[in-house]
Amino acid sequence: MTFTLKPLALAVAGLTALTLYGCGGDDDTPVTPPPVDPPPAATSFISGIAIDGVLAAATVCLDLNDNRDCDAAEPSTTTGTDGSFKLTGLTDADIAAHPVLAKAIAGTTTDATLPVTASYTLAAPAGMGAVVSPYTTLVQSEIDGGRAPNRAQAEENILSNLVGTAGDVGGLTLYSNYASDATVGTDAKRGKMSGLAQLLTAGFAKTAATSGLTGKAGFGALGQAATGSLQQVLSQVAGPLAAADRDTLFNALQESLVPTAANLANVSAAQAKTAAQPIEGAWVKTTTTGGIAVKELFLFAGDGTFVHQIIDTGVTPVAATPATTAFDNGFGYKYGRYTLAGGTLTTTLIEASEDAGPGAAPLTNVSISGNTLTAAGGVSFTRVGGGANALAGGWLRPNGSSEPEYLVMFDDGTYVHSTFYYQNDPQTGAATFFETAKSAGLRKGAYALDAANSSVVNFGDTTVLFNGALAIPSNPGVAHIQPDGSLSMTGLRLVKLGTVDGAKAISGFSEATRSRLWSGRFFSRTVSVAGANRLQYVYVRGPKDVLTFLQPTATGGTALCTDNPGGTPLPDFTTVEPTDGKLKQFVVGTSTAAATGYGQRRLNIGTPGAFVTYTPIAKPTTATARCTFPI
Repeated sequence: MTFTLKPLALAVAGLTALTLYGCGGDDDTPVTPPPVDPPPAATSFISGIAIDGVLAAATVCLDLNDNRDCDAAEPSTTTGTDGSFKLTGLTDADIAAHPVLAKAIAGTTTDATLPVTASYTLAAPAGMGAVVSPYTTLVQSEIDGGRAPNRAQAEENILSNLVGTAGDVGGLTLYSNYASDATVGTDAKRGKMSGLAQLLTAGFAKTAATSGLTGKAGFGALGQAATGSLQQVLSQVAGPLAAADRDTLFNALQESLVPTAANLANVSAAQAKTAAQPIEGAWVKTTTTGGIAVKELFLFAGDGTFVHQIIDTGVTPVAATPATTAFDNGFGYKYGRYTLAGGTLTTTLIEASEDAGPGAAPLTNVSISGNTLTAAGGVSFTRVGGGANALAGGWLRPNGSSEPEYLVMFDDGTYVHSTFYYQNDPQTGAATFFETAKSAGLRKGAYALDAANSSVVNFGDTTVLFNGALAIPSNPGVAHIQPDGSLSMTGLRLVKLGTVDGAKAISGFSEATRSRLWSGRFFSRTVSVAGANRLQYVYVRGPKDVLTFLQPTATGGTALCTDNPGGTPLPDFTTVEPTDGKLKQFVVGTSTAAATGYGQRRLNIGTPGAFVTYTPIAKPTTATARCTFPI
């Protein structure tokens, strides 16, 4: 539907009134100014449609006071049976300045695809009110949440997270009427957009009900997790969902759609900061193993999250066993949340790989003095930076909700650059989405200020530490030091930890990151049951919901795959929680040989030296799994 603004031609009656002071005729009586006509009436309007599916009996308003609610004094109306609405009595200035809201009210509003069982509010950004949908709501949420400074950047944020699925929804935009306009896209693509929208609105309702936030803060929370999860969630739907299927998928993918209370609290605390805390920054601990240096890196961010990574393993891969990689020998990471109170540093894990790094046990007697952090048991870390080199220190993507990334520059002119999960990974060849997920890649190299321009930082040749040839991030190339002190690269801005901007940074190391990495993934391996080889499937429906079943021995079965016909060996894992005693190590590659390409994929479960290995696979069908495969 085309956005329709119909301002009537207005004639401004009357001239500007001039108050005259002085003589009037032969006496001193002041001249009475002519009457001033009232301002022109508000005569513009917005015609549009409100959709998840088509929403009938939804309340629509123009949010004049920007409190993200429809108040009694604001222009409002109710959608018709076809979801259409017309807001009248508006001015062009108000239309250009305020968003349109559509409130779906449980028990009153009806949806053409599913019952409205929980209330939620949708929005369309100012000037874009012809279609109000979950996708336009994400645009407004990016702005209200401070993740985007304007609508154009908000749109780019969302679209970048749909890159890998453009083939599925190509031809549609964030402002398309996918619910009832058969002229846009195809039936299949509109169907996928509709299915994803159903999951998004379930997430909006849950977020509104559990966050305790209202106004712009509440609206900003709606997309805190969901924006970065669009690609992963969309991969789970083929079209509009039945109510039971929507609920099943939502429960599995909930952490990808609904920000946790801890995440929202830490985001709020970071945004309110006016100064960095002493612990915020990058810290290094150096030990030796057989005379070889081992370096552990910790970054503590202002939003209460941390990342730990081994940047020098102390292990040299043996040429005779090329399958032994740096990662297998301790090049691991952990990230999660931290608190520092009363001299006790407590960490809780969100994601982990390998067995290095902090556990749940707190560090006690923590003391920070300048660039040294000490704790009980002789633990000692040194802060990176703090000297004459202004570049030395930890740098972080300031809003890494879907793309957590850091750069640490050392005083000696070297750096490490890492990321843990990029949501907008491309699919290549026959690789499934999970197979191209890029996690725990580390790049090391040298940097120097440009000799001719001291605001330019040049990054030289780099060394990749990863499993195989698919490491990320890419070489930083060239960075420009901005007037506000941030570093600007192609498609990337980094702020320095320990500064006010760094203290406000949202690292992206959240529960949603873990959920995006694991939820909806499929694996298989061959197991022996009663002396016969059987194919064992694993479906990670969510971080706390792992389905394991055996390939039935008979073809054409009609039973659910969860029936596990023929007996099932104990599953190797039932959760991807990092605290359950088993590590989940997604590995790109079994060697460093680039020629093996995408053949180098595996999922290791267990502990180093005793891993069970699964192969990532595409989603099984009822035919290939020989049973009725669950959603």
